[in-house]
Amino acid sequence: MPALIQNCVERSTKEIRSNRRLFVADLVGSAGAVLLAMLLQVGWTNWSVAAALVAITLASTAAALPVFGLYRRHLASVSLRDIASIVKGAFATCLIAGLLWIALSGSPGVWATVFVVQFFIAVPIFGGLRVAARRGEFFFVRPAEQTPARAGIPTLLVGTGASCDLFLRAVLRDRNATHAPVGILDDNRETQGLFFHDVPILGSIRDIDTALARMEAEGIRPRKLVLTQPVTQYESDEFQKLLDWADRKAIKVAKLPGLGELQDVTDDPNGTTVREVDVMDVLPRPQKQINRGSLRRMVQGRRVLVTGAGGSIGKELSRQIASLAPAEIVLVENCEYNLYAVDMDLRQSYAAVPVFAEICDIRDRERIMRIFDAHRPELVFNAAALKHVPMVEANPCEGVLTNAIGARNVADAACRHQALAMVQVSTDKAVNTTNVMGATKRVAEFYGQALDRSSEPMCGGTRFMTVRFGNVLGSSGSLIPLFQRQIMMGGPLTVTDPRMERFFMTIREAVELTLLASAHGLQDQIGKGEIFVLDMGEPVRIMDVAQRMIRLAGLRPGKDIDIEIVGIRQGEKLFEELFDSAETVRESSIEGVRAAAPAGVPLSKLQSAMADLEATARDGDAAGVIAILSDLVPGYAPECPGGRSQTAAA
Repeated sequence: MPALIQNCVERSTKEIRSNRRLFVADLVGSAGAVLLAMLLQVGWTNWSVAAALVAITLASTAAALPVFGLYRRHLASVSLRDIASIVKGAFATCLIAGLLWIALSGSPGVWATVFVVQFFIAVPIFGGLRVAARRGEFFFVRPAEQTPARAGIPTLLVGTGASCDLFLRAVLRDRNATHAPVGILDDNRETQGLFFHDVPILGSIRDIDTALARMEAEGIRPRKLVLTQPVTQYESDEFQKLLDWADRKAIKVAKLPGLGELQDVTDDPNGTTVREVDVMDVLPRPQKQINRGSLRRMVQGRRVLVTGAGGSIGKELSRQIASLAPAEIVLVENCEYNLYAVDMDLRQSYAAVPVFAEICDIRDRERIMRIFDAHRPELVFNAAALKHVPMVEANPCEGVLTNAIGARNVADAACRHQALAMVQVSTDKAVNTTNVMGATKRVAEFYGQALDRSSEPMCGGTRFMTVRFGNVLGSSGSLIPLFQRQIMMGGPLTVTDPRMERFFMTIREAVELTLLASAHGLQDQIGKGEIFVLDMGEPVRIMDVAQRMIRLAGLRPGKDIDIEIVGIRQGEKLFEELFDSAETVRESSIEGVRAAAPAGVPLSKLQSAMADLEATARDGDAAGVIAILSDLVPGYAPECPGGRSQTAAA
């Protein structure tokens, strides 16, 4: 109990110190109210009586008002909701003062009515002071424990200006708001511990280290950082610390538009503007965070090669590798424009890192070998693939040549030059697959696993690691960009089946966990012959993603935009799986990563089967390709020949 009282006193003292001018004004107003009540009820008596009455009233006011939170609300957020607190505070003040006066004077009588009249005078005075204070520099709030929990994206706001005020008023009034403010960083050091509307002020941008330490201690984990004022209003050094913290925690940074900014509304038949959806907002969980120290130890000062460097995963992989100070980075990509884009990006963002851009299709074994001869990479990441299930289903030979034979070519080149490690990027669609794309990726997994188990005599100890994960939010041609286009066109959003579920992660998560698994596998020599499977949380219904994206765009599912069920496409499954039933699954020593140990296929058998697979694919024999895949990949049972059109064309 003493500790509780001490905490209450400390909190009240801090609130009063921050709102000292309002506190003094309340004392003066309360004293004036009791004097006016005395004049109205009993008339003027003498100065000693008036002084005693004022002294008792001041003590009662100072004791009662902080208890009812009259100094916890920030100036700009004062509103009609404060009336209840004002009435309670005024009533408590008058009650305490009346009881003290009666106890000390021993004459209730007409004096009791003085304090009743004082109450009716004090309420408008306290209210008026708060209305006037809103035009000045005072601060007030209400306790956090009275604030109901809100669903939405946990959001940290920076600044307490007019834009923040309007933003919070809009969010707190909207039960379906997509953002849930969890705290504010102010530019005033004295407002920490107060509240702006119902949102706690966690600290000052001028003392960012203390504010961030408090958030860590209290377990406050925002997923979005919103700047409510122009960045020029923040101290540059402290502001940069905040941005660095957000980057380490994978927190998206956004900015509220200024109140004077205008937005053109064009090509909108409904006269409304649809907000673009941030893919990070779609993920129903915080992004995973990792310690980058082990990544730097793996990459720094080494030659690194990335295939598929112009794709969504490859580009992010290249950027993160470049940020870890490699000796050089070699970008391998068969699309000229994509290679140009990632090359320019790295040269501008990481000018100190030597970058080599090589146009190459990983199907071309001789070209791959020449690139490896020229650069002799120590770390190899194979992110090149044909990944769209319907496209590969319609073109199985092309899928085999890129996903299986191309992966083999890169692995053989890494083996020949005795690289430290090669990492194969795989997919959950390779597990118990019903489509050609998944089967080809499964073959690539088998090949890497077989080489990893026999690497010492063949490849001088090169590690061959495979990382398997699910759908990547925002990657090219994936679900989220499709829904974004459909929303911008006014709908409908197309969902194949209302029961369909998928595992999701962001591009950044996929790449960081891929690098992390690779670093531990290389440094600690763990997971020999195993597949690293990234933890993506629980699967998410596609229908839920569609509805969430519509709401994030500021629209209503089923009213503003419809969702249309179009039926499952060839090769698709309702539910993806992370592990094959024949795999032994164990927890790895890497946080966020589990290990799967398949029985595998002997390397000699695999090499022979892949040679047949390559010859059949180059002949354009789609039916033959599917037959070999069915024999090679356990559990692969295509629903129907996916390459009929290609067979017919051949």
